[in-house]
Amino acid sequence: MVETRSGTSTSPYTQEQQEKMAALVRENKERKELLKQAKLKAIAEEQAAKMKELEEEMEKKKKAAKEEAAAEAEEERKRREGKAESSGTKEEEAKIEKKISEWIANLSLGEDEEAQFYVPQDERDALAGELAAIEALWNDKKWRRRKSWSGN
Repeated sequence: MVETRSGTSTSPYTQEQQEKMAALVRENKERKELLKQAKLKAIAEEQAAKMKELEEEMEKKKKAAKEEAAAEAEEERKRREGKAESSGTKEEEAKIEKKISEWIANLSLGEDEEAQFYVPQDERDALAGELAAIEALWNDKKWRRRKSWSGN
């Protein structure tokens, strides 16, 4: 646009051409925003997959620990039966079972803590905030499109 001495302005483009260019610029911005949203969604899905993988791995470790503890308890029981110990064995078996239960409980607690260390809390919070903002923007754009299509 060029200002003339008389105060009037001229433009090398017609009003229609300017509106088309503005629409193209808006569409480019929307496309870039959608790409950004898709990338963030992909990152979130990737992190969710990693978390699921970690949980499965921890479940396998927990199961293996339980099996190992049960095998040790069975081995100890067989060893005692072989020695034909006195009636005090039930108390000792109860102590061993209690220790095994404590080990399993500690494994379960460690599973949650390990998963939390994998993705920092501030990173999870930041991603959740970004996803909420993107979802709100996405819903707002859909609403505007519907409104423009309906002619209101």
